[in-house]
Amino acid sequence: MKKTLLILFLSILLQQSYAQVHFIERYEVDSELNDPLFEMIDSEEGLISFRTIPEKGLNLRQKFQYFISDSSLNSKQGLIEFPVKDGYDMLGYDTDKDQLFILFTKGYALNSDKYLLQINLKNKEGLEFAVDNVLDMELVEFLVQDQKAIFMGTTDNRPVLQIHDIVTKTVHTLQGIYGNDTQILQIRKMPATQSLEVVLSRKGAHRNRDILINTYDMIGNVIQEVKVDQFAEPGQEIMDGILLSTGNYQEVMIGAYGLDRRNSYQGMYIMDINEFGEFDFKLYTLEDFPNFYNYLNEKNKVKKDAEILKELEKEKTPGINNQYVIRDVRQTETAYYVYFDQYIVSNSRSGYQNGAFSPNGAYRYDRWSRMGATNMTDPYMANRFPMSSSYQTIPEYQYISAHFAKIAKAGQVLWDNSSSYDDMLTTYPEAFGEVAIVGDDMYHMYVENQTIRLSFFRLGEKIFENQPFELGLVKEDERIRDTNEESLRLIHWYDRYYLLSGTQRIRSLNADGIDQVREVYFLTKIVVDGDLYRPEELSD
Repeated sequence: MKKTLLILFLSILLQQSYAQVHFIERYEVDSELNDPLFEMIDSEEGLISFRTIPEKGLNLRQKFQYFISDSSLNSKQGLIEFPVKDGYDMLGYDTDKDQLFILFTKGYALNSDKYLLQINLKNKEGLEFAVDNVLDMELVEFLVQDQKAIFMGTTDNRPVLQIHDIVTKTVHTLQGIYGNDTQILQIRKMPATQSLEVVLSRKGAHRNRDILINTYDMIGNVIQEVKVDQFAEPGQEIMDGILLSTGNYQEVMIGAYGLDRRNSYQGMYIMDINEFGEFDFKLYTLEDFPNFYNYLNEKNKVKKDAEILKELEKEKTPGINNQYVIRDVRQTETAYYVYFDQYIVSNSRSGYQNGAFSPNGAYRYDRWSRMGATNMTDPYMANRFPMSSSYQTIPEYQYISAHFAKIAKAGQVLWDNSSSYDDMLTTYPEAFGEVAIVGDDMYHMYVENQTIRLSFFRLGEKIFENQPFELGLVKEDERIRDTNEESLRLIHWYDRYYLLSGTQRIRSLNADGIDQVREVYFLTKIVVDGDLYRPEELSD
């Protein structure tokens, strides 16, 4: 009897745990398990999913496919296709208002022929434009704003950025970018002012790094230059950062700082920039984040906290031994929610260099414009992370912990906390976790080995950490037979909703009750609800 009650209780507890994650809506496209994956961009017209895929048969032709989903993953038009010129593959993409732009290349040499496909998302019409007067470059980023294509890449190991007017065919090269010891860290389109903002890192005097935030008009002229050539104390430098607008022509840049030449992190900075390009810094160390080591067990946390206290008593800035990289910033009218990851690059023979200023780049991608395939052999991914040419061995990333804080815009730390990754190993170089901010709640979710893991914080208090959830379906009479683990991608969509995508084999019964299996690419909408968590303990 006791055994029966125990099994029943565990079953109820399991159901309560799984109720925190619901798979509520799903959209499928017939697709083999190892077919090319869909890239995704969120737009005013809806969620756009698109890919190129080889045509059936003994030819080498490809076709371009896309579909648009609403917030319930309904697609009115379904899958729409366009032919791709013989020998061409998708290299880049972007949206501009109600237009989707796809950049195709014939091979991946620097001087390969290229063309643009422009698709009107309202009437589904497509136009093709030749791209024949842009510099030969290893493409890193492709954007479009106001019918002007923006090409960013490297040539002769130096960064270059050009604006190509699709209508007039004129090309303008942005000044002040091409040079030795210079990296482009971030590009922001500025539709309201028809301008482009570029964050640069450049070696300055005395071996230090300068940060430049340049604003250009759409013919390449510099409108404003913000030069950050003095930061904190001598030797301390900006290690990385995310630049975002705070309204009324004000901006903020948030990231990690430390001793770059020593590869040592010391904390977080917030740089406020006014409309005149004037700026000031707020610096935060481990003294300001008392819960930094909450990802450890109690014994190890006490030990680490004691070490910090000793450093502070000696009037030293406590250090962070591992990579401490900002992943996301969300803001309200009065506060910032910031999310950092702490990890180790464990393959020391890979040729990897740390920091925002490594020669292999630390370009900051917009999470929504690059949320598709994760396959490192994909040509576009290879251009973004050029491991084949820069590394003898693909580096492994050992993820240690995720760190969260709410910082008032006035400056004070309102709360901080952290959760463990349990030393997860991966070769994927981008952020793994995805955060959702809903009122006073923060969710952190990621996928590991076909398991969704969720952490939940309320008012900064950690309610639960890394709760595991199996991949699920919407229809109860269907079962997952196989999942291509490398295809899985989890992205926060809006509010408390996430999107999970990938390829699977699904088992079900047809109308005659006969077992059948279908292969699909899927999009699944997931809702999270921390209120459904009920921690309970079995009595002796």
